[in-house]
Amino acid sequence: MNFASFYDKLNARQRQAVDAVEGPVLVVAGPGTGKTQLLAARVGKILLETDAQPHNILCLTFTDAGAHAMRQRLVSLIGPQEAYRVPVFTFHSFCNRVIQDNPEHFGGRLKELLSDLERIEIIRKLLTELPTDHPLRSGYKNVFTFEGHLGNLFANMKKENWTPGLVQRKCREYLAEIPNDPNFIYQKNSPYGKKGEPKHSKVAEVTDKMNRLSAAADLYPVYQNELERASRYEYEDLIQWVLRGFETHENLLRNYQERYLYFLIDEYQDTNGAQNQLITQLIQYWEIPNIFIVGDDDQSIYEFQGARLKNLLEFYRRYQDNLELVVLEENYRSNQPILDAARRLVENNHLRALSALNLGEHKSLIAQPAAAGTSPEVWIYPTRKQEIADLADRIEALYRSGTTPESIAVLYRQHKQAEVLLRLLEKKGVPYQTRRPINVLEIPVIEQMRELLHYLNDELQKPFSGEHRLFRLMHAAFFNIPPLELATAFGMRNAEFGMRNWASQQNGEFPHLSRVMQLLEIWISDAANLPLPALVEKTYNQSGMLAQALAQPDRMLQLEVLSSFLAFVQSECERQPKLKLARLLDLLQSMDHNRLRIALKQDLRDVRGVQLLTAHAAKGLEFDYVFMPDCTATQWESKRGGNQSNFSLPEPLTFSGEEDALEAARRLFYVAMTRARKHLVLSYSARGDDGKDLMPSQFIGETGLEAKTVQADETSRQNSALILLTMSEQPVITLPEDHVIDTLLGRFVMNPTSLNRFLRCPLAFYYEDLLRIPTTPSEYAAYGQAIHGVLQQFFLKKAPKGQYFPDAEVLVKLFKAEMQRRRALFSTAAYEQRLHLGTEHLRQYHEQQLPYWRRRAVVERRIDRVEIHGVPINGVIDKIEWLDGGTLRLTDYKTGKPDNKKIQPPSETQPYGGDYWRQLAFYQILMKNAKMFIETVSENTIGWLEPDAKGRFQVGKITYRSTDIEQVEQWIVETFQRIKNRDFTRGCGQKDCVWCAMHQKNQTYAASWSNADDEALDDQS
Repeated sequence: MNFASFYDKLNARQRQAVDAVEGPVLVVAGPGTGKTQLLAARVGKILLETDAQPHNILCLTFTDAGAHAMRQRLVSLIGPQEAYRVPVFTFHSFCNRVIQDNPEHFGGRLKELLSDLERIEIIRKLLTELPTDHPLRSGYKNVFTFEGHLGNLFANMKKENWTPGLVQRKCREYLAEIPNDPNFIYQKNSPYGKKGEPKHSKVAEVTDKMNRLSAAADLYPVYQNELERASRYEYEDLIQWVLRGFETHENLLRNYQERYLYFLIDEYQDTNGAQNQLITQLIQYWEIPNIFIVGDDDQSIYEFQGARLKNLLEFYRRYQDNLELVVLEENYRSNQPILDAARRLVENNHLRALSALNLGEHKSLIAQPAAAGTSPEVWIYPTRKQEIADLADRIEALYRSGTTPESIAVLYRQHKQAEVLLRLLEKKGVPYQTRRPINVLEIPVIEQMRELLHYLNDELQKPFSGEHRLFRLMHAAFFNIPPLELATAFGMRNAEFGMRNWASQQNGEFPHLSRVMQLLEIWISDAANLPLPALVEKTYNQSGMLAQALAQPDRMLQLEVLSSFLAFVQSECERQPKLKLARLLDLLQSMDHNRLRIALKQDLRDVRGVQLLTAHAAKGLEFDYVFMPDCTATQWESKRGGNQSNFSLPEPLTFSGEEDALEAARRLFYVAMTRARKHLVLSYSARGDDGKDLMPSQFIGETGLEAKTVQADETSRQNSALILLTMSEQPVITLPEDHVIDTLLGRFVMNPTSLNRFLRCPLAFYYEDLLRIPTTPSEYAAYGQAIHGVLQQFFLKKAPKGQYFPDAEVLVKLFKAEMQRRRALFSTAAYEQRLHLGTEHLRQYHEQQLPYWRRRAVVERRIDRVEIHGVPINGVIDKIEWLDGGTLRLTDYKTGKPDNKKIQPPSETQPYGGDYWRQLAFYQILMKNAKMFIETVSENTIGWLEPDAKGRFQVGKITYRSTDIEQVEQWIVETFQRIKNRDFTRGCGQKDCVWCAMHQKNQTYAASWSNADDEALDDQS
């Protein structure tokens, strides 16, 4: 054993911790203070000075990487023979070993690990089977609104070892304390209540949340029963089973208590409730246990996983009479200026172990030895584009000067903050690595594959029902169909026939399209007869996907993408031998909805580069150069209160309240800062991409560092802007022959939807308004159409004698009939949920709005054959009412949530005004030029058909000046002229535009193509 020389290198405080072999020891450490070395030295000291054998020492850590690092340190210290005899486990691997070694106590439990997809499916099954008036369903359009919350709750209950009864008791206690909580009482007179009165709306909101939480906790046993029935388990179950096993089998517990004489726990501040209870069970045999705990209270950053700083404090209080407390302050990583700035920051936290214990101890990190480098800096940029451009240049300069790229890190709160910088580095040829996992489902070729499978499934269910998918699908690069051939064919096609039939009759005029149509015929048959993996493999080969992948410069990556998706299909077929295509597509959509991934299965490659990491992922790492861009309040402080959602947990079940969440964010900022060895730069921009001012994170000021304004070099800024423009280039298409376009334009009439669509993206207008590519309504659109149809019928119904309008039940009956007509457009669960919700909303709407309805009115009035300045226009107005003053009121109904931004007039951020503002102005123009009524329009309203948070149905009123109407008329004329000039070949280039994406990336999406905003206008001609 080479312990003596190793021991000599320890500082005084490290030796103090190592020398206290017997009894409990609590080491409060700081970053870079040599915790792994300390734990290894502790093992060596035990083996040297006691009769304990290596197998009597239990080391527990939190990650496989941590366990590996511990093992390697032990090998270097005590040699491989003894090092590999020391049990070093993660908590989960330890429990797994207990279960495997004692099958008589856990027989039959371990079947197969539950996949993320299976978890979602089980939770969805639970929600679907709930009655529609259950607290987790009542009042929500989406049956699965709380599926993510429910999964998180069940995971937290396992991590913290909570029972449903405990959760419900805490909810009751929390509600009982509300009358005494000043946050729920008006502290001064206001328009909403007098001083001392309860805030009724806030009390009601919190009461609803607690009721939902109690109801959700009730489902936990049902969830566990479903896991048992499916022979599945979760990682958290491993600890739960061992806890129960130790409680019910005393001999089992005694065996492990007597086996392990010494316990070493790393990163103790990260333990959750269940892990802490496991430790307690193991050491409770000893009145004064030999347990050595290392924790850094300032690096407790895993609260979202259930980790709680209070476990560290409770350990001290339990054993304080016999405890050796050691504070490690000598830092072997960063230079002193970096440590001082980090200290000033973290001292603003109140939830710190040494402060809470009130022992007069403090932790002030001292660089040992004095490290080289520079003082940390804060840079302020005028704009975010300048910030990213300058950082990319500085990183490139470091790389070109010979700095090893892996010694440079860019740290941030969320992956999306680094997307632009990542692409700039790629364009500049700077190697980089990011730990952001690659989701195969987001790769364009797999999105195209899914769209193909959707088409085949549609055709299996009903011939020619997949027509709406064909046009976009045919743009996939592997089909190799010229876009001009596609546009011409779809412009000339006879919509009465399926495209496959029509293309087969064209006598070779569209050869590429005809070839693909023939393949589709074959694959439709294959979809009914081949196993799913064989179907996928066959389409890979025959479609050209495989050939295209092999022709790419990154062919290995492309092949790994195809292989990963095929492997997923094969694994799901193994789990469910009778899996059909429709079911597979449902599973994939569930994964989309819940942001689940098919991880790319790629070979390990030695790619060294600049590290782009989240602050969480950077914990435990260190770099010579650390850049922390985008240090704004939006990115850091806006995350506070993350648990205060529809499923917020009452104290003491919460992991963090609002103030605690701010402190957790500060600890995360501290962790990021202390990754730097020599150079640290914090930066933010004064204005965002939208031109709005940005506030720096308060953590910047708390570091005590002086900020300086920095501007990117003008040439650099222009070069970066050019690169970024190249990345988001607006796609340009080639139009079919003139006679085809003439035919399409010959039938075109302007309406509010086409005007809005052209202003948003001319390319979208071309496909949706000229070519009229077939689409199928989304569930959202189908629901909106049903509501509109119901209101039209209701206002035309004859009212009972003595009433102006029929009763609410008539409205409900009409709605149920309309929903039944559209039932095929909904999933079973969505149909039931929207039927229940629509019924409830319409009854409330009838009660609230009945006093304001005018007896004289017309509904769903179509106005056509109108022309202004040579532009043909038309539209459908939901409701026209005659007011007492001899004027008219125009109303348009919206089925979405109230959104006042859409009714605002033109501004700097909305140069054309909101969509609804333009729509009702368009209706005024229609009314004026149609000359249907002698009365003029005096009121314009948007009637939202979904209640706000207070249960009220809002009415948005819009007032126009004559100049507003003239401006919209000008836009109509200018837009129509651009259309006649065929100025719709260039797209908007926006990331969320599906038509631009189709051309930029040959990309399609396995989802409904109907745009929810288009339903809101509801006036397609």
